[in-house]
Amino acid sequence: MQLIRQMTKDYADYLFDESRTMGKAEYIAFPTGEAELREAVIWCAKEGVPLTAQGGLTGLAGGASPARGLALNLSRMDKILGLRRYEGGTYYLRVQPGLRLTQLRRALAAKAFDISGWDEASIEALRPVKAGELFFPPDPTEPTASLGGMAACNACGARSVLYGCTRAHVNALRVVLADGRVASLARGRDRAQGRHIALPLEDGGVFEAELPPFDTPPIKDAGYFIRENMDLVDLFMGSQGTLGIISELELRLMPAPKHLWGLTAFFPDDENALAYVRAVKGRSDAGVPPFPHRAASIEFFDKNALDMVMRQKEITPVFRRLQTLPENYNCGVYVEFNGDDPSEMTPILKDLAAVITAVGGDPARTWVARDGLELEQLLFFRHSVPETIDLIIEENKKKEPCITILSTDMAVDDGHFDELFHIYRKDLSATSLHWIIFGHIGENHVHPNILARTREEYEQGHMIFEKWARDVHRMGGSISAEHGAGKIKKKLALIMYDPEKMKALVALKRAFDPDLLLGPGNILTIDGEAGA
Repeated sequence: MQLIRQMTKDYADYLFDESRTMGKAEYIAFPTGEAELREAVIWCAKEGVPLTAQGGLTGLAGGASPARGLALNLSRMDKILGLRRYEGGTYYLRVQPGLRLTQLRRALAAKAFDISGWDEASIEALRPVKAGELFFPPDPTEPTASLGGMAACNACGARSVLYGCTRAHVNALRVVLADGRVASLARGRDRAQGRHIALPLEDGGVFEAELPPFDTPPIKDAGYFIRENMDLVDLFMGSQGTLGIISELELRLMPAPKHLWGLTAFFPDDENALAYVRAVKGRSDAGVPPFPHRAASIEFFDKNALDMVMRQKEITPVFRRLQTLPENYNCGVYVEFNGDDPSEMTPILKDLAAVITAVGGDPARTWVARDGLELEQLLFFRHSVPETIDLIIEENKKKEPCITILSTDMAVDDGHFDELFHIYRKDLSATSLHWIIFGHIGENHVHPNILARTREEYEQGHMIFEKWARDVHRMGGSISAEHGAGKIKKKLALIMYDPEKMKALVALKRAFDPDLLLGPGNILTIDGEAGA
């Protein structure tokens, strides 16, 4: 079958991602391996056709919605290619970029791999592995995300409090550059020399360029990663397909925890919840007992988010199994712990109860999950929030097609989070907009969502986001901690980097992609174009 196809109405679902940002393209391609991926990239370079790489289309920033040219969909590059065991006992798994996280999880849980194309060393490395013994920690909200897409925006998710983001678990990459040449990079082996890059290429050549003369934020961030003497694997983690297209990843696997426990506590006021989070993170206020345990996940839900889900429960059958909220709730915080011994749970619950009481909560008004089925119920509640947002936006978009998901993922350090949280609430409370706040409070970034109903509300939401970006920039934070800037947040990226830093990032892109064909419209404001 022909690799490069005309875009027709049959492929309409490939013109937008989860953000509901509608794109356009003249062509589409579904490569099944690196050779076909290179063929598509070389064709684009020869014909001057822009291309946008796509994975699971689960992004919330419009990064996979094509601006024009070719939609390069990698969903059929979904094979697990091999396994190796390092002498220290660590396992590394090679995968294609279109493999979905759900597929990887199923394969690891059941030790169910298609090994027909594996070499003998990989098969031998697999023999001693037990089903469910290994896991890949990154946990984005949408588990159907592709591994390549997760790497391209350094996806994080709820459990990054304990395990870190995708960047921390990728050991090697193969990347197809804009001219079709391939770079093979290994963590610890290929590093910048100061600000100078020398990428080793498969054809024996070397690609050279200079890094921008500044470092990107030193906190959780889903965008470009720039440092002196940086590991060059990290250069492509967060670049959202603007510097090259990932054709293969080697993932570092970890021993899977044997037990996962969770607890959702409800509080009468946001201030109680903030004090609780500080305590769980080991930053107890005066009068709050110390908490010596390390959480894997700390998630927040404001009253608007809880009310929204309860309303949806009444009209959506699948949501009817959601728990009933306690009376007089105002907000909730979900905390998860991962461990190997069930006896660890008793002291954790005892210490949590003491903290909940000390900050003004009631341990009797909590949901506790001590086994897999109970935890699944708590996680179902957590995931019901973004799922409800999707349903509402889909309905609102029928009346006003310009509407997309308006969700921030800005992040700041510990010292600034309470200030930022209060800015969110103050600014949103001064409007008549439909809004909620939920998300990864354990890493100082929650997700204020504005559920616009009209074009005017949609534009008002963008203006509020731009104001917050200036606030976050002043605090030294990031405008996109886990979703990437994509197309929706280009103005915010310009605020974070400022025009001079943006010019330096554009110069880096031009070194890799002189004709500006890769990921058009993503992240960068080029040559004075509008940032939106």
